[in-house]
Formats: sequence, structure tokens, C-alpha cells
Amino acid sequence: MDIKKHTFFYCLQRFGYFLFVIVIFHNSTALAGEVNLPMTHLPAGGLYLHAVLENEVVTQMLVDTGSSYVALSKPTFDKLNDTAELEFSRYIYAAMANGRIEQAPLYLLRELRLADNCVLRNIEVAVLLNANRDIIGLNALQLLEPFTLKLTPPALTSQNCST
Repeated sequence: MDIKKHTFFYCLQRFGYFLFVIVIFHNSTALAGEVNLPMTHLPAGGLYLHAVLENEVVTQMLVDTGSSYVALSKPTFDKLNDTAELEFSRYIYAAMANGRIEQAPLYLLRELRLADNCVLRNIEVAVLLNANRDIIGLNALQLLEPFTLKLTPPALTSQNCST
């Protein structure tokens, strides 16, 4: 065999092995960072994520891609305010599902824990005085990107959780 052909095939073989190792390493690291967050499907409708706010308040949060912000009901906010001092950020005008526009205060939530290995930090939350549920909105969901929703069994899988 000609030395040039031998060198070419040797390099091709080594390069192919190198690419194979990179692909395997890349795929295994992507899977290692994936976090599966089980959701609950409540009879009233909607999918809910279990959450712990500021290591104190446990809640079920409706996954709502129509909501720009994480939204807390007044009872949840009052529980939080009893144990943690939330920092006021500003006021916004919020369009409600019934079409009304309400002024809502935004506060800075230091920690929203969705699992032991999935913590979102420093998120603005709107406090809705007339709400009867807590909502995980787009400002939190975008931090979990890329994510997938699975309906059976209900789960949100994120590749971008931090601890």
C-alpha cells in the first residue's frame, strides 16, 4: 500500500473515532443535565407544577403560557410575607382572563424551587388580589428553556435547571 493512502486512511480512521467520542460525550452531558418535573392534572383543568417559594411556602402552580409573569394569589403572598421579606419591584397593569385590567404589584422572589435539582432565582412575581391559584408564567418558563411538556404521564422536562 502506498504511504500516502495509508496516512490518509489512518487519519480518517482517527478523525472518525474523535468525532464519535465528541458525539457520545455531548449526548451524555445533555442527558445528565435533564430534569424531569412531574406535573399534576387537576379535575378543574390545567397542569400544575409542585413548587416551594423561598424555602417556606409550598404551592401548586398552574403552567400558563398565556401569563407573562409568575402570579401569586393573595393568600400565598400573605404566607410568604409572614416568613420572608419580599422586595417590591414596581407596578404593572395586568390583563385578566375575564378581560379586566388590574394594577398589580411586582415583587422579587429570591427562590422558586421546582425540585431539589431545579431552582429558579430572582424572579419577578405579580400579586393578584382576586386570584384563586398560583401561576408559573413565561418569565419563569423561559428560564427552563429548552423544555418539553409531556401529557401522559404529565411532566415538564427541562435541560436548563440550576441549583
